[in-house]
Amino acid sequence: MITGLRAAGLPAAYASGYIRTIPPEGQPRLVGADATHAWVLLWCGPVRGWIGLDPTNGIWMAGDHIVMAVGRDYAEIAPVDGVVLGSQAQSMSVSVDVAPLS
Repeated sequence: MITGLRAAGLPAAYASGYIRTIPPEGQPRLVGADATHAWVLLWCGPVRGWIGLDPTNGIWMAGDHIVMAVGRDYAEIAPVDGVVLGSQAQSMSVSVDVAPLS
């Protein structure tokens, strides 16, 4: 999506962070719940600024999207980057709970 927007001459960026999902009763949870999530930012001019598009869930970015980083692509803002020296038995486990402060 970002490549298509840029090819059309529209400034677009890659946003990464978390999404808080609390579906209405009887509705499915949004994809990306309880994990890192990524979406698209589109520049709509000085009046509107950057707007977020979440193509994974088919929604606009809202208050439940928590931006941790913005860049040109995933490689520019990868949450974990580097070299690990050790055996092949290395593993990592991450858990995130998003909740309102009030």
